[in-house]
Amino acid sequence: MKIVYLFFAVLLVVLQSSLGFMRAPNNAVQCKQAGGTCSTDHCPPTSTRAFGRCQQGIPCCRTVVS
Repeated sequence: MKIVYLFFAVLLVVLQSSLGFMRAPNNAVQCKQAGGTCSTDHCPPTSTRAFGRCQQGIPCCRTVVS
């Protein structure tokens, strides 16, 4: 039973390190790596959604699959 505590401790460390990948992009390079595109003003209304920023005031848009 002591191995279960060790397993949960290792799992917690692994999950904490992977949380950095869930953050929204905040520059153009991160936007492109996440599969998005930088829009000039607003995301096009047809099946796209802003999920981060490329620069100050410029949204990073990604296609939303319904």
